[in-house]
Amino acid sequence: MPAAIALMILLVPVTVLAETAAKEPSLFAAGLKMLAALGVVVGLLLLFYAASRRGFGFLPQNKSEIIQILETRPLGGRKFLCVVKVRDEEILLGMTHDRIEHLGRLGPVKKGFSDSLNAAQEKQP
Repeated sequence: MPAAIALMILLVPVTVLAETAAKEPSLFAAGLKMLAALGVVVGLLLLFYAASRRGFGFLPQNKSEIIQILETRPLGGRKFLCVVKVRDEEILLGMTHDRIEHLGRLGPVKKGFSDSLNAAQEKQP
């Protein structure tokens, strides 16, 4: 019997608090709900962004590929050399943080010794 009395004494404050909590909305609880909803929305946006970056096709992509960056090499600081292919022509560009310089056109790549030998024989008179 003393255990039942002790249990009733412990349950009375809980029921009183539950009644007051039901009547008065808590600003803390509302803030937690808002932060949870914001976390879900931001998480979904990040998931959508990551999926589109990996090529799952959610966002439209440029299919023409007229301009391709073949290779980029850093030279130190904000200086780079870049090989760009535009309509089957390779161009060497020098890039800094505020300028892009055309350094020259690159010829076709020779595949082996026989190509080099043929080119050398063609140049001789």
